[in-house]
Formats: sequence, C-alpha cells, structure tokens
Amino acid sequence: MSKKILLSVFLVAISSQLVLAQCSRSGTFVQSDPTYFLSGSANVTFDNNGDKNVIFESDFESVQGADLRVYLSKTDDILTSGSDAIEITTSALLGDNGRTSPPQSPITGMKAFPISDALFPDIQIEDFDFIVIQCIAINERWGYANLGPEVGSDCSNASSVENTLSSNISFYPNPVKNNLEISNNSQLNLEIAILDISGKKVLEINRAASTKQNINLSALASGTYYLQIKAGNNAMLEKFVKE
Repeated sequence: MSKKILLSVFLVAISSQLVLAQCSRSGTFVQSDPTYFLSGSANVTFDNNGDKNVIFESDFESVQGADLRVYLSKTDDILTSGSDAIEITTSALLGDNGRTSPPQSPITGMKAFPISDALFPDIQIEDFDFIVIQCIAINERWGYANLGPEVGSDCSNASSVENTLSSNISFYPNPVKNNLEISNNSQLNLEIAILDISGKKVLEINRAASTKQNINLSALASGTYYLQIKAGNNAMLEKFVKE
C-alpha cells in the first residue's frame, strides 16, 4: 500500500474520531518521580455513539515499568482516601517491543483504553478529575494528568443518564449461597444480567417485571460477581459474593 493511501486512511480515521467526539476533558501528564520518565497529554472522551475512552495522545512517552495500569481517580493519587479510583486497563502497559522483562523499551504514542459499560454503566464525564498511571508491582505512582473542563458540542448529552434504579431496586442476601432475590416494587421492566469479575456475562434474564425475582446461582462457582440491572436508559451495577 502506498504512503499516500496509508496517509488517507489515517486522516479518515482521525476525522471520524473528531466527528464522533462530543465531549472530552484533557490534561498533561505530571511525572511523580524523577526516576520514572513520563510526558505527554491524555483525555477522557465520550462519543455520541456511546463509546467512552481514556486516550493517550501521540505525544505520550514513558519508561517501561512492572505492571503499569491506568486509573480514573478523584484525586491525583489512587492510594489516598476518597480517590474512588477505578482501573481502566485490562492488562499491563507494554513497551514498544512488547517486552515486560529486561531489556525493556519505552512506551510511546497514542493509546486508547475503553471504559467498560458492563463494569461502569453509569459513569459520567465529570465523575473523575485525574488519569493516574500506577505501577502495581511496587505500588508506585508513575504520574497523573489533571483533567480540565468539559469541551465539546454536546457535553450535556454525552454523560450517562442519571441513575434512578437504586431507589427502586434492591437485592439480597449478600453474600449469597444459591438464590439471589431482587425486589422490584415499582414493577419496572428490567433486564438482569450476572457478570463475572472481568465483566463477562455469565447469566441473563430479560424483561423481568414482577415485584420479586428469584435468580438461581447454584451453577456458578464461588467468587465475586456483578449484578447488572437495566431499565430503559437507567442502569445499576452492584458487586456481590457467591459462596
């Protein structure tokens, strides 16, 4: 493929991103320790097709670390009280040659990390003010980007719809052995799913409108799961333990 064709494909892809991006918040990375080089810019972007991403721009550069992870946080340090940090990455950040052991290469260039709707269905663009990179192996902060104000043509519609389900829906017991009971006093038309810790759907019950819904979990292995409930444009996600 010629360089002109490749350039055209690249420009079309970038143009599509710009058309879709309806609301974003941007910041520049601050290096936390002189030992761990970090520079460049990043943003949180909500697209009008429903996609939500943390994006490192093309100027991003960092040194390789042992199991680097990306978080959204309310503070510039995920270990501080009130950070309420959530991990966006599903695997470690790798150097440009894909190595995780010496000799390690730097990490450079644009990267995108989807914000999972399965795990974070009601996240809004104003919920978190920082993108933090943390080295899990040594519990060390690589650095952070302080996100600025919302910028975009339709920021008011890019955020998730306010979640009203929590006041109408409850479930018990937690921990649960075999049977999980969902109370739906308003008899809302619910879509119910059980997700494993990775966000994979392992059980699904659609269109449940009864005031009491019993879910048999006896086939599931012991462990931590998520109860996902949707009703129209509203959604809730609650963690529970299967004994």
